[in-house]
Amino acid sequence: MAITDVRILRSLKLSESKSDKQTIQLSATQDLLFIADSKDPAFNEILEDANTWPNLGNAKVPQLDDETVVKGVTLYVTSRELSYYKDNERAVVMTIRYDAKAPDDEGGEEPQGTDAATWQKITVTSQQMTKPAIGWPSRGAMPAEGADDEGHGAQNSAGDPVDGLEEDCGMLKLTYTNTQVLSPVFSELQRYTNRCNDGAFLGGGDYTVRMVGYNAEYDQKNNVWSVSVEFLYKPDGWQIQYFDAGYNEIIGSDRRAILDKAGNPVSKPVPLNGSGQAQTINPSPSGDDKPTEPVTLELYPYEIADMSALFANCGI
Repeated sequence: MAITDVRILRSLKLSESKSDKQTIQLSATQDLLFIADSKDPAFNEILEDANTWPNLGNAKVPQLDDETVVKGVTLYVTSRELSYYKDNERAVVMTIRYDAKAPDDEGGEEPQGTDAATWQKITVTSQQMTKPAIGWPSRGAMPAEGADDEGHGAQNSAGDPVDGLEEDCGMLKLTYTNTQVLSPVFSELQRYTNRCNDGAFLGGGDYTVRMVGYNAEYDQKNNVWSVSVEFLYKPDGWQIQYFDAGYNEIIGSDRRAILDKAGNPVSKPVPLNGSGQAQTINPSPSGDDKPTEPVTLELYPYEIADMSALFANCGI
């Protein structure tokens, strides 16, 4: 199948309306006619056409996000619909819709790390879940991609396991949806799944956004995919914090039980100093001596990925 001609079937039709905020909104539609050299031309080849056409003024077929200026307002291509032209099986009509981007709310901040067009495809809801307690003691300790190291449970600085560590936390769920995807890259979608961002992404700092999964459905009528990707955003990060405390300490190259004043192993966890030794007791003027507060350790339960090019890499 080959496209032999593309021409304007219906010129740009402009609509003007007033929004709830009393601002003027412009939109437009236009119909193009595609002629093929055989019956039932493939819609995906029409959508992917990048040639210039004499009957379009030697221009290309408008693509999603292309722009045109009407009455001083920039309109962007927001959708393209395909259908056969009447009873002619060699002719296809493409209806193109143009819309103006909604003005930003006063005082709002533009998201960092992702363009505004991406945010128009994202919905936000809240979610509650429990974070796991298996991972790495720092982001720098995470293995390279494809390594066998799957992390380990939380430990204190003396190497003892910290049991029962989990945390209930609230977060925002961000759902990105694109209903006009030609060729999603499933290997990349899978690669990013269950990873946290390394670098700013969707307005969040390092290790605050986690991709939790995706859904893809194929539209056989239009030969395109509808792809949704879910992210969980936790502003204070996905790392788990816990106190460094235990019953043992590291002395030189030996690991020994911590003893009380009577020389017996302690019956309660003792605060550690982050290097595997028991904290020293700070004298109190009142004579009520107490150990210093334990050091806080962190566990990073999810591996990281540079998500700055996630949408492009995944073809969505």
